[in-house]
Amino acid sequence: MSGRVVPLLALILLETPLSWVGLICHEEGHGLVALAQGGTFTGIVLTQTVSYALAYSYLVSIGGWVGDYALAIVALLLYWRIKPKSFLGRSVLAVLIVQNLTNEPPYIASLQGDSLGTLGVLEATGIGKLSSTAVLEATALVLGLVGVYCAWRIFRTYFSSVFSWISSRRASWASLIFVVGSAAYTWFGYFTPSESSLTNNLLVQLVPYVGFLVVFAFLVIPPAPEGTPKVPAGGPAIATVVFIVLLFVEAQIVFFFAMPATIPFP
Repeated sequence: MSGRVVPLLALILLETPLSWVGLICHEEGHGLVALAQGGTFTGIVLTQTVSYALAYSYLVSIGGWVGDYALAIVALLLYWRIKPKSFLGRSVLAVLIVQNLTNEPPYIASLQGDSLGTLGVLEATGIGKLSSTAVLEATALVLGLVGVYCAWRIFRTYFSSVFSWISSRRASWASLIFVVGSAAYTWFGYFTPSESSLTNNLLVQLVPYVGFLVVFAFLVIPPAPEGTPKVPAGGPAIATVVFIVLLFVEAQIVFFFAMPATIPFP
């Protein structure tokens, strides 16, 4: 049982600290796009509910998506080219890929925040509100489908590596369930009132996390064959698990006690 529960638990705990990496890249993307247009960028502000870049330019609203997809592409290239052997290396890249490929399409389709700003930019070109909305929704759909497919392929190899006894067909289904479930949770958050309370409330987050652990550990991932070591070849070592737990605790401490925080841009 530990051969299934421990790797899955470590994967879940990595979600929180790595989400901050994506968030910082998102806000930095706003700033770099602003600077590329000759605008201003003085830093980013991180809070428990809303984070934003202190950046101003005509196309600044699309910069966050540029930052997230740049991070996803870098993680994809590293995963495909380097093919990391360690559990931590594989897990970090896989989580960054699924987060940044599945989080942005619902944000684009939501017509909130950056999406609303982009809608205004499109309307200003004379396209019209209905056509501008259609462009954003179609873009979100295409990016969502491509993102789910790429993330599915990555997690298919990820599950095969971590759980070496799993069949390729079972790994494909496990990957599909994980990626679609992650995407559905993100879409649910963006299109539900009081979205911030859903995505930032620790107790609310525990429900899908515990559900994921139970479903995957007891139903999706089959038991290891007799004679499999307690720490399978693809699984995490004790030191790796301790490091991930400490990283998760540190992320929670920063969230609850260090927010809001301002990161200046030199």
